[in-house]
Amino acid sequence: MQFADKHVRSRKAAPHNRATPHVPMGDQRFQQLMSELGAAFAQVDDGEEKRRQARERTRQHELWLTQRQAAIAEIMATMLQHDLSIDDLI
Repeated sequence: MQFADKHVRSRKAAPHNRATPHVPMGDQRFQQLMSELGAAFAQVDDGEEKRRQARERTRQHELWLTQRQAAIAEIMATMLQHDLSIDDLI
């Protein structure tokens, strides 16, 4: 009986195993696929551009913080040089 069951199963599976015939791709379909591929690459490139912009913003912020710290140190040094305190500024 097991042999008969396997035989029935293989006959049922046979139509699903048939290979689909090769159909050449037309120019219109090729152009559509190339357009979709180009759009996919553009999205990836856009992501890289946004990451580059974010890195540039971070670099600019770090530069600003450094300049700010230098200005504060210069103000404090000038205040010490002239023997000024915060109370003198108010």
